Amino acid sequence: MASPPPTGTFVVSGAAVLADGASFTRDDHGGCAGTGTRADVVDGAPVLIMTTGGMAAGSLTDGRALTDGTCRFWFSVRGVPTGQDAYLVMVADRDTRQYAEPELTGVLVSLRLD
Repeated sequence: MASPPPTGTFVVSGAAVLADGASFTRDDHGGCAGTGTRADVVDGAPVLIMTTGGMAAGSLTDGRALTDGTCRFWFSVRGVPTGQDAYLVMVADRDTRQYAEPELTGVLVSLRLD
């Protein structure tokens, strides 16, 4: 069944997390960046949300090495079409994951990249 044409848009905001200490490096200023097979997870890496109604893009920002041993990036994607059957989210060319609209609206989304 085809999705109806979008009648509006919303913003998806949240964090992308590298939880395996071997998948990122820390810098001298509290920052972090992916390494090895996760080397594409860095400040400025794309965050894409694709639907049958279109695509919206944002990017990772402010990579921080946290005291719990993870590396966290913030992101915000504006212009995501409402009323779609499925939302495919891809971070830094990682595997695409599918979400429903209620999972992406009104809360900070947490995406684990390991």
